[in-house]
Amino acid sequence: MIKNLVLVFMLLIGVNGFADEKEDVKKQLLSKIDAVIEVVQDKSLSKDQRNSKIVDVVTPTFDFKLMAKLSLGKKWKRLTKTDKGRFVKLYVERMKRSYSEKLDTYTDQKVEVTSVKQPKKNRMVVATNLISSSDKMDVVYKFWKPRKHIPTKDRWLVYDVEILGVSILKADKAQFSEFLKTKSIKDLMDTMINVK
Repeated sequence: MIKNLVLVFMLLIGVNGFADEKEDVKKQLLSKIDAVIEVVQDKSLSKDQRNSKIVDVVTPTFDFKLMAKLSLGKKWKRLTKTDKGRFVKLYVERMKRSYSEKLDTYTDQKVEVTSVKQPKKNRMVVATNLISSSDKMDVVYKFWKPRKHIPTKDRWLVYDVEILGVSILKADKAQFSEFLKTKSIKDLMDTMINVK
């Protein structure tokens, strides 16, 4: 009887632990979104100042290194340490440019969280709707939790975003894979430098 009670108690702690983590991730995401919206709505900032502030807000939440690595797939292992560092830097710059372009279209949208799921202990999927007066867009954020906390980073990190069912990571991977069928990693990085 006592063993059964202990087992039930342990299971309840586990369930509550997951529930707390889900709530933490939801709050983390919404606080970042609120902070980004606040920057976007600050009309005293120039575009460059705005973009710089937004990058400061979102950088602790995104695992750009992992995203860069996953976008190259098996080819990542063939890179030298120097090339890995260079590719990550270029990938981050590319993401910043893309994010900046999307923010230029921002008007009065609101974000609502529709679900938070934890398919694995170290994975979290947060589904949201980006709602405007005339439209609604599905945006899904995929998080992971590293075993060791990374200094300057949040505990849970975004490694992919799906917009209207399209994964940024999968789109990048397909684009890079197609490019690398006929060209080198160096060519790819040179292209990433030159794309505005």
